[in-house]
Amino acid sequence: MSEGMTVRLLTISTVLFATAAVASADAKKAPAPAPAKAPAPKGPVAPAKEAPAPVAAPSPTPTGTPAPTTPASPGAPVEMPEDPPPRDMDGRDENPDRPKGVGVEDDQPAIVVPVKKPMKSAYPVEEVLRPITLPQNMSEVGIAPHAQLSPYLMSDALRARYGITRQVQLGLTYLLGGVFDDPKTPAMVSDKIGVHAGKAVGLDLTVLLTDWMGVRLGVPVYINPVAVSLQLGVPMKFIVSDKFAFGGLDDLLTITLKEFPPSFYQEQINATFANNAGSGTVKSRGGMRVSGFGQYQWKPKTAMLARAGVNVDDFSSTATASGGGLTTFLRAGLQWTPRKYVDLGFSLGFDDLGDVGSFGPAGILNFRI
Repeated sequence: MSEGMTVRLLTISTVLFATAAVASADAKKAPAPAPAKAPAPKGPVAPAKEAPAPVAAPSPTPTGTPAPTTPASPGAPVEMPEDPPPRDMDGRDENPDRPKGVGVEDDQPAIVVPVKKPMKSAYPVEEVLRPITLPQNMSEVGIAPHAQLSPYLMSDALRARYGITRQVQLGLTYLLGGVFDDPKTPAMVSDKIGVHAGKAVGLDLTVLLTDWMGVRLGVPVYINPVAVSLQLGVPMKFIVSDKFAFGGLDDLLTITLKEFPPSFYQEQINATFANNAGSGTVKSRGGMRVSGFGQYQWKPKTAMLARAGVNVDDFSSTATASGGGLTTFLRAGLQWTPRKYVDLGFSLGFDDLGDVGSFGPAGILNFRI
């Protein structure tokens, strides 16, 4: 082959290679052909579905931790917030007795129902409006020192009562003592008035049948010598208005069970009975006391009181070893209640209207708790 022929072949090969390279580059830059359009449907066209509305992110929780947002694409992992640490790490505030129901949060206080204790019923300050028996769980302690002028006699008893219920009341009476001339010493030998300790004590029970009437049973006992009696009463009180009330028959009947009927009014009577116990003197079989009272509420804290009645020292005869028979008594006074738990007062009267010397004063002191 000649040299000229070789040069022409090399030139033609170079041109063909360059043309092929340019065509390949243009083919890569050319856009892809558009897809063919699908034929239009022949039937009615369904409306296009609306895109769902974007969901707003929830507000931060009360504890300050932001709530997780909706993931951008389905199937993506969701990052959950960490729970705050408990307030009681050591369990010191746990209460096993605390009731907890479904839906009750831990920070809600438990509802505790207090146990109601029996309360003391109201006891009026006005004497006129007070019931026969004390209210439940209320107690009262009182004294009523009294005296007469001629012959001079003075005595006092401690009286206590307690309301078991509104209808049932328990009472205790102790004769503290008296001032009198000892009957053991004859008047021709000695006429000296002295103080003598009391020896009479007794229990009583009052049961309220209605608001205006009850039944009272008592057992007075004298210590030395031993003497016992049975005391019966039908206490009544009629409240006419908030200003006036009346009643009576508190200690109606006394029956001797052993030796003589002990007295809570005068220790001198007990001393006389005890002195005559072994002498063969006629003994009292019992006595009867028919009495009544009236109350007028002058002011809210001040009441006017009056009591009158007839005493039969021995219902089997007109004279007894104590020197008495049928006597009539009368007494009137005032009672002041400065506080709802205390009464103060005094009265004047006769233990025997037939004996001027039986006139004398008496006091009133009652304390309630």
